[in-house]
Amino acid sequence: MLKKIPPMVLVIFAVCMVSYSGPMVKGALGAGANPASVAFLRMLMAAVLITPLEVHGMRKKGLRFAISPREGKLTALSALFLALHYLTWITSLKGTSTFASVALVCTQPLFVALFSWLLFHEKTPRRALPGAGLALAGALVIALAGMAGGSQAAGTEALKSNLLALLGAVLMAGHWLTNREIRRTLAAEIFTPVLYLATAAVLALSLPMSGGFVMPLSALPWMAGLIIGSTLLGHAVFTYALEGVSASVISFALLGEPVGAMIFSMFLFGEIPTLPVALGGVLTLCGLALYLAKAGE
Repeated sequence: MLKKIPPMVLVIFAVCMVSYSGPMVKGALGAGANPASVAFLRMLMAAVLITPLEVHGMRKKGLRFAISPREGKLTALSALFLALHYLTWITSLKGTSTFASVALVCTQPLFVALFSWLLFHEKTPRRALPGAGLALAGALVIALAGMAGGSQAAGTEALKSNLLALLGAVLMAGHWLTNREIRRTLAAEIFTPVLYLATAAVLALSLPMSGGFVMPLSALPWMAGLIIGSTLLGHAVFTYALEGVSASVISFALLGEPVGAMIFSMFLFGEIPTLPVALGGVLTLCGLALYLAKAGE
């Protein structure tokens, strides 16, 4: 059915659904769930839902389930990066605005470029550097914005949360770079369910150190919205959209995620970003747009 829908319509719809992620997580946290429990349940349910689809894909392509020791180690590393990304990013939502957190996490393409240069000597085109600089300046404005006004304790909490969101971007960059290496030899139909299950396992191990599994019944509707809306109707739809649009188009479209998250949060929680945070967010998104445009030329 999805193949009958124009790809750009799918992209716009998926961006709206992905934007739903931050507010749904914030709602679950507000209902009393802890970050580790939110991340664990999300990845476990994603694994349960996607595994049958990927197994069907394997059978259709005649693939045999096999993972080499090297691929297994890299998958474990990728799962560790993804689990830590979720823990840091979700924790950041407890102390800063949804818009600020999502905008900071969206800087991960810059860290991908940085690590690609440090580890693989892949150079970023000079023409893309001004965009990278502008995006980092915007991220710095957001990170420091929480210190302006309010009590010292609130300012310190906002700064810590913004830095956690930025760390989440760094960890996601590590996750994507590891994925790139794994996908050179391992089919997505095998890799994806193993990754999701491994990530859920890592998060399960973190639960005793995070206060145990805390998921009140009042948090479950938020989790259902997160799993169904963001995972199935967001990320999964992007996969179908890739058949008709390029990855660069989706990269640009995802720049709308912080804006969508802000709009959802305004309606759901009455959360309005401060002027410095909004300014920093605009600078970050404009910088990322310029960076992606020039890096892709």
